[in-house]
Amino acid sequence: METNKYIHLWLPIMGLHALHQVEESISFWQWYIDFVDKIPQWLQLPRIAENAHLANEHPEYFIGASIGQLTLVAVFAFLCQKSEKATRIALGIYLAGLTFFLVWHILISYFTHSYSPVMVTCLIGVYLIPRWGVQVLKSKV
Repeated sequence: METNKYIHLWLPIMGLHALHQVEESISFWQWYIDFVDKIPQWLQLPRIAENAHLANEHPEYFIGASIGQLTLVAVFAFLCQKSEKATRIALGIYLAGLTFFLVWHILISYFTHSYSPVMVTCLIGVYLIPRWGVQVLKSKV
């Protein structure tokens, strides 16, 4: 049986995602509520303000959603483990989604002129995601 050359990337990428979720759960939602009026309209995602109030008032919902996201990713990783092509596609989609949200956090912090409570993982992601992306896109790891 051949070894999937890309399977080793799941754990560090999911680790960054999990750390981001923990960091986000600490105080990001209150920060978002406090600064939403300073975020440009083109950067405001639909329903985020309403979800921010829900996550702030009921952190258990956000924790459940975070566990659900990571569980879903783990299921995809498991399902793709026998196929390098499927693993590369799934990792590429996952990295693209993670990149979108990390960059979104950086941009809303920039436009509000306020340091959002998730910037540590966002900046780590800006450094690590391109490295992982190159590994996913390369034909040989």
